[in-house]
Amino acid sequence: MYAIGKVLIDVIVVLFFVGMAGSAIVVIISFFEDFKELFGDDDALPEPAPHPPAKTAEPNAGFAYRSSKPHIQL
Repeated sequence: MYAIGKVLIDVIVVLFFVGMAGSAIVVIISFFEDFKELFGDDDALPEPAPHPPAKTAEPNAGFAYRSSKPHIQL
């Protein structure tokens, strides 16, 4: 039983340090991306084009729903 526990502990320790190294890499990459975004060229990311309005099958689609809503007047 002791041998199984020792092996499991060793595996968990290795996984812990692999996770720590992966997290450190993510933090470093995020730092460089944020640095470029803060101090880089403002025109590096252009604004996306606006989407045209959605086309429906019928010109008055949804009209029955709009007219069926209860009208509350205070």
